[in-house]
Amino acid sequence: MKKYEWLPESNAPELYPTYIHNGHFYLEDGSSVYIPTSGINYNGWGYTGSTHIQGEDLKALPVKMDITWASYIEKKFYTGSWDMPIDTLKKLFEKGTTAWRDGRISNYSDIRVGCAPGGVVVVWVYGDDQQIEVARFQAAETHVPLIEVVPTNPNLTLDEYFDVSKSVPEAYENIKKNGIQYDVWDIYRKKYNWRARVEIPNHKIVNVGFNMFNGEEETLFNETVKENAFRPRAIPKELGFIFEDNKKVQTVFEVKDFDEEEIFHLFNQADTLKPIEIVLRMSEDFSNRSLVFKNGDKEIPIRKIDFDNMWKYEN
Repeated sequence: MKKYEWLPESNAPELYPTYIHNGHFYLEDGSSVYIPTSGINYNGWGYTGSTHIQGEDLKALPVKMDITWASYIEKKFYTGSWDMPIDTLKKLFEKGTTAWRDGRISNYSDIRVGCAPGGVVVVWVYGDDQQIEVARFQAAETHVPLIEVVPTNPNLTLDEYFDVSKSVPEAYENIKKNGIQYDVWDIYRKKYNWRARVEIPNHKIVNVGFNMFNGEEETLFNETVKENAFRPRAIPKELGFIFEDNKKVQTVFEVKDFDEEEIFHLFNQADTLKPIEIVLRMSEDFSNRSLVFKNGDKEIPIRKIDFDNMWKYEN
């Protein structure tokens, strides 16, 4: 049985705060670690979140997990217990990761758990700017006595406990305006066969970083960026390019948060039988910047981004 240096983490969507009342990973060697939470979670779907140093430095991989949490916006508790995809985890950890900045060989450092409205639970493994979804589970509604959650306040009511109008006001305002989007977490998981590339005279791409709406992350560099293969990916939330000129001067262009409505419309209307690309174009002097959604011979400009979010890259 191999052991690795990793820690459990938890997260939740920015506008749908949660609190983990109780949760554990049960490891292959019979030990366990708890899934941490530090107050209310609303750090972002798939993002780094609550982390507590615990257990041995080297841990076996989890074969099972359970979790019970509060979903504040819904005013509900959820619970579930599932077998973990141990074969998938073993393959990933045995392969490990390579850091794109220095070529250091390491491994996945975090196993992250995300909880969302409707009882959705997603598990990712993260390491060196690479994050892969390994499981999607469905929890069931449950009842948890508030005295177990807040033992210091026996008079606390459910309405008082679940009120986030002051602690997370943006979540409170969103629910009044938009309601709860129960299906969005599975919509985010849909994948398309696509890639990203640049068209800049006398420049070559050296790095592409993807952050997807489904919480996955990917970084292409060295051989993978040279190959730049089409592969199944979820719709991008963020996208970063590093490219260099003939003098080895490197420049970064970063799309920090695509407009969700615009980018989903482009992918949803695409002909999936034809190649899909996101192409960054500009002149050699970096003028005439554009970002294009290319689907076969059809090209559509992506407009709702900051074209000035570009800078010289310093190692």
